[in-house]
Amino acid sequence: MKFELNLEVGVIKYIHEHRIDEEGKDSFRFSQSGAVFSIIKNRFDESAIFLKKEVILDDLIQWLDDSPFKLDMIFFESFRNLPYPTILCVEDLNHIGSQLNENIKMISGIITTSDFAQGEGLYLPVVDVEKNFKEFCKIFELFTEL
Repeated sequence: MKFELNLEVGVIKYIHEHRIDEEGKDSFRFSQSGAVFSIIKNRFDESAIFLKKEVILDDLIQWLDDSPFKLDMIFFESFRNLPYPTILCVEDLNHIGSQLNENIKMISGIITTSDFAQGEGLYLPVVDVEKNFKEFCKIFELFTEL
């Protein structure tokens, strides 16, 4: 979106299967020593923020909204029960059923590279966002001028 529309976008990702930080890293040692907040920065203008405490998602959104780094949009990845319009990213039709809820507005992910008929019991559009960015914007009512 930065390149298509010159937007500043943030992403909050939920990781289901592994730890974010790992033993042997400075950030891990900082948190082991009691730091609840650490920022790691390198010479490539990359930074990571580690919060070693429970954070309520709404508080994190407010924190981003209040930060000096103004964002036009925030995406959430892998959160399944948010009260916001959602994209369900899946590999194939078998991964859809139990994950559907009223907030899902479209389906995307690896499934878009497979060969299946749109009408196979799906009432939601399946969109490859990279190939059909305008359709993505239309579904989420992002920009009327596209």
